[in-house]
Amino acid sequence: MGEKRGLPAPLPMPTRPNRRRAERFTVEPMYSSVSVTHKGREAGDGHVYEVGLGGVRLELDEPLPKRAPIELEITLPGCDEPIAARGRVVEVFDVADDPGPRRMVVAFESFKEGAEAMLERYLSQKWLKRAEDQRTASPSARTAASASTSPVKTKSASAA
Repeated sequence: MGEKRGLPAPLPMPTRPNRRRAERFTVEPMYSSVSVTHKGREAGDGHVYEVGLGGVRLELDEPLPKRAPIELEITLPGCDEPIAARGRVVEVFDVADDPGPRRMVVAFESFKEGAEAMLERYLSQKWLKRAEDQRTASPSARTAASASTSPVKTKSASAA
C-alpha cells in the first residue's frame, strides 16, 4: 500500500579512493607558516592546516594550478628549523565551498637533506591531533577539527 513502484533505487554516491599513505595531523594555522615558490617566483605565504609525511593542506591568498610543481618552506610550532620540500598541488578547494584564502593540498615529492627525518621526528612526538578525512567528515566536524588543536612545543633530537 504506500510502496512506490517503478522508481529505480537511488545510486550510491561515488567516493574517491583515499590515496594517502601516511597519517595526517592537524596544526593550528596561527602557529604555522608556509612560503611557496612556483616557477622560480614567490607564490605567497600562508598557513598550514594539516601535515603528514606524504603532504600538507595549506592556504594561500591566491590558488595555484592543480598539478603545479612547487617548493615549500614550512614552519611548524616547536620545530627548530623550517621543513623544506618540493611537491605538487593535488587539490584546490572550490571557492564556493571554502570562501576566503584558497586552501590546497600538496603531495610531497622530495625533501631538502635532513628535512624528511626532521618532519618524521616531529610527527612521532604524537602531540598533534590526528586529522579527520575531510571528504567524509560533516561540515561541523571539519570546522571543529580546524579549531581544536594545541600548539606543539618540541625540540629536535639534535637540540636535546
